[in-house]
Amino acid sequence: MRFNRLDLIKYGKFSDHSVTFPHAKQDFHLIIGPNEAGKSTLRSAIIDLLFGIPARSVHSFQHPLNELRLGAAISSHAEALEFQRTKANKQTLRSPQDAILADDVLTPFLGAADRSFYDQMFGLDHTRLVSGGNSILSAENDVGQILFQSAAGVASLGHIRDALLAEADALWASRKSNQRAYYQAAEQLDKANDELKAATVRTKVWVETSSKVDALQEALNSERQRHQQLQSQRSRLERIRRLAPFLISLRENEQHRVQLGEVIDLPIDAAATLACAERELAIAQQRLDLHAAEVSKITEALDAIVVDEPVLEIAAEITALDNLRLQYRAYTHDIGNRKSEIATLWQDVCHACRQLNWPADAQEAVARRLPTLLVRRELSRLLRERGGIVETLRAAERAEKSKRSEIDALTNQLKALQTVDVKPALRAALLSAKALGDTENTQKMLLTRLNKANLALESSLVELGPWRQPLPVLMALQLPSQEMLNRLLQERQTLSAEHKTVLQNEQKQIAQLARLELQITQFNALHQPTTCEAVNAVRLERDKSWRAIKSGTHDLQHAAQQFEELILGADQIADRRLEDVEEATELQSLSHQLEREQQNLTLLNAQRAQLHHDQQQFDERWAQQAQALNLTGMSLEEIGAWIGKREKTLSAAALSQEVQDELASLAQLLAATRDKLAKSLFEAGLDVADADHLSILCIQAESHIQTIDSAKVRHDTLSTQLNSAQHYTDTLKQATEDAKRQQNRWQEDWSNALANVGLAATTDSGTAEGALELIDLIEEKLVKIRHIQTERIDTMTADLKVFALEANRLAQGLAAELNDQSAELIAQTLATRLTSARTSFTEYQRLKEALHVANTQVLDAKAAIQTAIASLQPLMTRACVDSTSLLDALIIRSDARRRLEAEIVEAKTQLLSGGDGLTQLQIEAEIDAADLRLLTAELTRINDELSETVKQQTSLSAEHATAQKVLSDIGGSDAAMQAEARRQEALAQMSDVAERYIKVFTAGRLLRWAIDRYREEKQGPLLQRAGAIFATLTSGSFSKLIVDFEQEPMVLEGLRHAGKPVGISGMSDGTRDQLYLALRLAALEMHLEQAMPLPFIADDLFINYDDVRSKAGFEALKVISEHTQVIFLSHHDHLIPMVQEVFGQQVNVVLL
Repeated sequence: MRFNRLDLIKYGKFSDHSVTFPHAKQDFHLIIGPNEAGKSTLRSAIIDLLFGIPARSVHSFQHPLNELRLGAAISSHAEALEFQRTKANKQTLRSPQDAILADDVLTPFLGAADRSFYDQMFGLDHTRLVSGGNSILSAENDVGQILFQSAAGVASLGHIRDALLAEADALWASRKSNQRAYYQAAEQLDKANDELKAATVRTKVWVETSSKVDALQEALNSERQRHQQLQSQRSRLERIRRLAPFLISLRENEQHRVQLGEVIDLPIDAAATLACAERELAIAQQRLDLHAAEVSKITEALDAIVVDEPVLEIAAEITALDNLRLQYRAYTHDIGNRKSEIATLWQDVCHACRQLNWPADAQEAVARRLPTLLVRRELSRLLRERGGIVETLRAAERAEKSKRSEIDALTNQLKALQTVDVKPALRAALLSAKALGDTENTQKMLLTRLNKANLALESSLVELGPWRQPLPVLMALQLPSQEMLNRLLQERQTLSAEHKTVLQNEQKQIAQLARLELQITQFNALHQPTTCEAVNAVRLERDKSWRAIKSGTHDLQHAAQQFEELILGADQIADRRLEDVEEATELQSLSHQLEREQQNLTLLNAQRAQLHHDQQQFDERWAQQAQALNLTGMSLEEIGAWIGKREKTLSAAALSQEVQDELASLAQLLAATRDKLAKSLFEAGLDVADADHLSILCIQAESHIQTIDSAKVRHDTLSTQLNSAQHYTDTLKQATEDAKRQQNRWQEDWSNALANVGLAATTDSGTAEGALELIDLIEEKLVKIRHIQTERIDTMTADLKVFALEANRLAQGLAAELNDQSAELIAQTLATRLTSARTSFTEYQRLKEALHVANTQVLDAKAAIQTAIASLQPLMTRACVDSTSLLDALIIRSDARRRLEAEIVEAKTQLLSGGDGLTQLQIEAEIDAADLRLLTAELTRINDELSETVKQQTSLSAEHATAQKVLSDIGGSDAAMQAEARRQEALAQMSDVAERYIKVFTAGRLLRWAIDRYREEKQGPLLQRAGAIFATLTSGSFSKLIVDFEQEPMVLEGLRHAGKPVGISGMSDGTRDQLYLALRLAALEMHLEQAMPLPFIADDLFINYDDVRSKAGFEALKVISEHTQVIFLSHHDHLIPMVQEVFGQQVNVVLL
């Protein structure tokens, strides 16, 4: 089965999107798309399309779940189907017209494959590839497991088998362990039996237990009363010990308060206030001394500074003067340079005047001799127009002469030209003939097509083989429909498959019988168990001897010895039978199993015979149908292809007849057209031969018509040209006269312009043009001279004059000694004095500000002293003292009195709070009556007695509780019932463990057998093919795969070209992935040889491969694509050139 087209109608992110998969020899298709483009969605769509959309789909984020719909066009051999799959509970298969299809309509295409099998066998992505590589690493010592799980696509097979064995070991084993569930249940059973035996009731025990409970209760009450008395005594002594220190402290503080006498009560912060004031007085005095010295120093510095006030008053003018000095210091040198430049320009003017024969006496005189600008412009215009006017005149004369010659030539040509008309019949016949096209090639093509059609028809008839028949018979055959053939083929394939399965099962059953018989023989040889038949035989011999003695046949005296030996032998065999009961039981089990397998073989034989009979009947029915169709001997498998060949034959016959009809029709049309054209040519006066072909006649007619038409066209063209030339001659003559008049006007204007410029009338245009250039040069030089003198030299001279006046003015007011000095020296001297004055003024201002700050700080220090003295004044007034020393002594007495009062209050508070509700007088009386020296010893004694009473109470309470429980149990309980329930629970748990152990152990053993059997049957061909693929995938790094049979268990290894084997654990992660891929592809090839091919979907398998190994991977997939369709999904577009290199440029590449 393969996909021809996949329709993503409403699925995931897709809406009405189709992907086409065209047929090719290598059925490989590359689908490229970036991340989130929908590659995984397309892969899921293929599985959901074939096996149904699940109840909950992750692809319903854009379309509602109930609107999901997929479609496809699939084919398999001669069958094809186009269908759609919807999301529904039933009837999900629909036709493109939404008609309901049967649920088994895909069975002929999918066979027995289901969703899980298809996804594992025909689907592989990068995650599974890595998981498979890791799984074969964990199972590297088990070749069978590696082959089985790689072929089946089950990467966790080893973990499953290990889990089964681990679970079986945790349930039961021959070695007892508390960690196993069976022995845990057995231990619970033993405990339940012991508890059941212990659950009994007796009267004497109840009386004794009841008396014991009463005695224990009385003793317990006595100890509790004694404990309360001791607790009361300890509380009193603890109170005395706790409060005695507070009472002593209270009495001592009251005595100290009396001794202190009368005290002036001062504020609680008086001492802090005094200390703070004394500290602030000291700090303020120190600041006052420091800042007073600083004021004196700054005053002296101010007196020493002298500030130049007159200079500072005109500081802006002096600064401006100095800036002008800096600006004008280069003017003197610049004025000299500009005068030199003017001299150079005047030399150029004199040279130009000499060329014009003008006197060069002065600038003003030369400027007056210069023509005006309008005069010079007029002369320049005339110079520019002269060439055009002369050329216009010459061109007009040449054109007039040329046109007259042309008129004469056209007149002579018209006289020599003759014209005739073509008959309409000839033109119509020629058009009809040309409408047929290239008739010779058409006939050749039709003949070629006819030959090909006949060859194809004959080839198709040959392909029909021995069932070749005439075409009418073939057309009249009433062959069965494709649906009927599909149904018959399916029925025949079902019978063959069932027959093959039964044969395989029969062979397996025979092998199983042989193994059982061998096992029984080996078991007998190894164990030699005593069977029940052997015991019965010796017992029968013993009974026979006894009956002979009893009946008197044998004398007792003579037969007694033999009878005793028979009894002893029978007993020994019976004992041996009991000792060998396990072996005998196993042997019996094997015998029963042998009988069952023989019965199964008999049933399989019967099934095979029945299936063989059904196949014969089916083949006979088909042979009768084939004979009725005159297809005797054709098998059912051949008729589908034969029907296709018959249709091909009929199509070839129809094509051959169609070409023959076209050829005959063309011949008739050619003959009629040729006769018509020949007649028209003859009427036109042309000779026509009977043997001339239609194409020759067409050429002859075209030549005749073309000659006549060309002559007529030539005559019309010449006539038109002659009329146009005659009309244009007058225009050219008028243009020549206009050019001559324009030349005369120019000559007159030229003479006037020369006179205005001052040139001779005979001056030619070149001389005049040179004179204009010299005049322009003189004017340019004179303009530059005037500009330099006015804009530069005069301006700089005026600036220097103003600068000198300003310098002298400032010097007269500030420094009369500088009046005779240059302006630059005056500016420099004044600028220096200004800088010095500014420095002195800045320093004066700084010292003045510093003096102000120092005076302020002196005032602040004096104010701080007054503030500190004022803060002590209230305390001194209250204490009636006038010095800080006396105030300090009174503050100390006041603080002492306040501390004693606080301690007295605290002591009374502690006495009352810890007195357990007693008054102060009661507390004092209790403490005074006690002997404090013996208090600790008395407390120790009471605590010891309390500890003893607690121990007695604890012991009596435990004994009382135990006796009470025993009495309660004797009085009636459900202990026996609970013990029995636990016993039954343990038995049920042991039964469940046994059943689970049998199931798990059997499953593990069957899985091991399946792995071993797969290895025995598939190891050779699978490893051979996988080794070749592995060598391709690794680019020749490994030559093949081998199995090391010398190790136990056997180990799978890769063999390098040098002959060195490499184990799976020695391979890199990427190489293990390639090994797993090679095993999967090899297993897939073997599966495709025996089963229906289905599309193989590969999703980004080579994401971690380099280009070389990626290309090798595509080479391996190329082989697979020759057996089944391969759809490769990837988001790496750089793989496209590589795929095209492997599969050819025609490979199908789909871009999402």
